[in-house]
Amino acid sequence: MKIRNALIKVAICSLGFVFASGGHAEGINSAAAMATVTIVQPFDAAPGKNPAEVYKAMQNMANAVRKMPGLVDDVVLENKNPAIKPTHVHVMRWKDQKSWEAMFSNAEFQKAIKDNASYFVVDAAGIFTPMK
Repeated sequence: MKIRNALIKVAICSLGFVFASGGHAEGINSAAAMATVTIVQPFDAAPGKNPAEVYKAMQNMANAVRKMPGLVDDVVLENKNPAIKPTHVHVMRWKDQKSWEAMFSNAEFQKAIKDNASYFVVDAAGIFTPMK
């Protein structure tokens, strides 16, 4: 089990690296890709919550994030191996770290947290920048 957990963590970090290094149309070495910061936010569905309600809460949070200034792109990924945590990761690429940090003081984002936080158990986010 410990080996599987280590492998999933490596996979998540690798995913963060792909996004952080600009694995999109602008290319790995473009100025735009090199200036971004990628946040990988792992989270699990809260125990005892209805899966349909958890899914709706995830959509609500993702929609709130997508309205924030400075967000370049994002994706919410579901772990298809139920024996491994986290159950989900939200990978977000931001113009800069300040844009991501500003999201937390945004009233609309704060309301989304208040309305949806009981559906998740959130772990510490990884903050990734492109290797130079």
